[in-house]
Amino acid sequence: MSFTKYLLCAGLCALALGCTDDHDHGEGAHGEEAAHAEEEAHGHGHAPGAIAVTLWSERTELFMEYPPLVVGEEAEFLAHLTELRDFSPVTRGRLICTFQKADGTRVEVQSDQPTRPGIFIPKVTFREPGSYEMELRLEGPQVEDVLHVRTVIVYAAAEQVPHEEEAGGEEPISFLKEQQWKTAFSTAPARRHPLSASVQATGEILPRAQAHAEVPALVGGVIQADQNVDMPSIGTWVKKGQILAVISPPAETESTLMRIRNEYLLAQAEYQRTQRLFARQAIAEKRVEQARLYYQARKASYDRVAQQVDFSSDDSQPSLHYHVEAPIDGYVEEIHVHLGQTVTSGEKLFTVTNPERVWLKAQVPLTQYAHIGRVRDATFSVEGLERAFRVSALGGRVISVGNTIDRNTRTVPVIFEVDNPDHLLKINLFADVRVHTGEVVETLAIPSTALLDDEGTPVVYVQAEGEAFFKRPVQTGIVDGDLTQILSGLAEGEWVVTEGAYQVRLASMSSSVPTGHGHAH
Repeated sequence: MSFTKYLLCAGLCALALGCTDDHDHGEGAHGEEAAHAEEEAHGHGHAPGAIAVTLWSERTELFMEYPPLVVGEEAEFLAHLTELRDFSPVTRGRLICTFQKADGTRVEVQSDQPTRPGIFIPKVTFREPGSYEMELRLEGPQVEDVLHVRTVIVYAAAEQVPHEEEAGGEEPISFLKEQQWKTAFSTAPARRHPLSASVQATGEILPRAQAHAEVPALVGGVIQADQNVDMPSIGTWVKKGQILAVISPPAETESTLMRIRNEYLLAQAEYQRTQRLFARQAIAEKRVEQARLYYQARKASYDRVAQQVDFSSDDSQPSLHYHVEAPIDGYVEEIHVHLGQTVTSGEKLFTVTNPERVWLKAQVPLTQYAHIGRVRDATFSVEGLERAFRVSALGGRVISVGNTIDRNTRTVPVIFEVDNPDHLLKINLFADVRVHTGEVVETLAIPSTALLDDEGTPVVYVQAEGEAFFKRPVQTGIVDGDLTQILSGLAEGEWVVTEGAYQVRLASMSSSVPTGHGHAH
C-alpha cells in the first residue's frame, strides 16, 4: 500500500470506528467526528494516486502533492514551502507556477499569498495532454527562489491514468509539515567533507601545574579569630601576595623569629656605626666591609621572614603574626582550616586554582599510539555539556606526548593546554576525546546531532518525502568537531533529520495517524 493510500485509509477507518461507537456519543458528536475525519482525509491532499514531489534548493524546501492530472479537470497543487535558513514556513509572498511543454504550450497560475502559513494551493486546468516542466517562482520579502519540477504528466482522459501499484516494504513514519514547523526541526544532506582522522581516547580536565597551588603553613600556631576576620571564603578570587590567613605562632617560634629580627637590627646598627668611624678615619676599611657582609646576611634572613610576619612596632612587648599569602592569582577552591584551630608546620591550609587556562589530559590506548605521532589538535566533549570543543578553537596547544605507558590502563598520556571560556571546563571533569592524527580524509559525513542511539546502534531518520521518514541504522567512523563520518547506511545526497529526530522517533511509536493530521484548508 502506498504512503498516500495508507494515510487516507487510516483516516477513513477512524471515521468508520467513530460512527459504530454508540456507547458514549450522541448524534451531534458523530456529526462533528465525521466532518472532522472527512476534513482530515481530504484536506491534506492524500487522495488515491496522489503524486508527491520533494525538492530542495539552497534556500527553500518544496513538498508538493497533486492528484493525477486530466485534461479539462481542475486540479489543486498543495505546495508546502519551508525556508531553510531557519526551517520556518513561508508566510509572506506569492507563488507563480508555470507549466510548459517542449512545443511551447504554456500554462501559468498564481497564488498571491499562502492559504495557510507555509501552504500555497494554486489551481490549474489543463487544455492539452502531455509532459510539462513546472517552474515554481516564489517572490516576496521573506525569501525569493525558483524551483523546477522536470516532469508533470497530463492525461487526455481519466481512463489513461495508470493504476497505482501496491508498495511493499516498511511503512514510512509520518511527521507532518505542521508538526515540523511547530517544533525545533531541521534537516541536512549527507555530503562529503574533509575530516581530520582521529583516535578515540578518554580524558580529564586538570589544572595547569603553574596555576594550581596547595598553600601550607610554614610555621605552627593558632588561627585566632580576631586576627582572621578577613579570611576569604571558598570561591573568592585572590591576587598573588594577598593575605589568606594569619597564624599566631607559639612562644618558642616567636622567640626564634624575634632572634632573627634582633640580629638584623643589631647588624644594621653595627654597619652604620662602622661607616661613621671610617668617615672619621678611626677604623680600617676592612672592618667596614666585614660589618657590611654580616649585615647583608642578617638582612636576607629577616626579609624572608618579614614578608610573612607582622612585627609589632612596640619593641618592649613585640607581638608576632605569620601571614599566609596566596602564591598565585586564582580562586580559593578549598579551605582546610577553621578559626581557632591549631596548625602545624607543613599542614595544608588552602587550595588556590586559576581556571583561565586548563589542561586536557587524553589517555590514548596503546594500540592507537602509532597514529598520534603528528598530533596537533583534538576535539572533545565533557559530561554535563552537550556542545563539543576543539583544542585549536580554544587557543590550545600540545603540551606533551607521554613517553611512559601507564601500567594499569595501558595508555599513553597526551596533554593539551586550552583556554577555558566562561570557566565551563570544570577541574576533574571527564571528557570523551578524539585526538587528531594529522591525516585529512575526504569522506561522507553528517552533523553529529542527527545520530541517535538505538540500543547501542547509531541510527538516523532519513527524509524520504517532505512528511515521510525512515529509520536507518548506520556505521560511523571519524568524529571531527560537529561532523561524524558515515561508513555505511547512507548515500550521498540523502537528507537526514539533524534537529528534532527524537520527535520523529516519538511519531514512529504511534500505531495510528498522528493527532491533528491534515491541513484543514
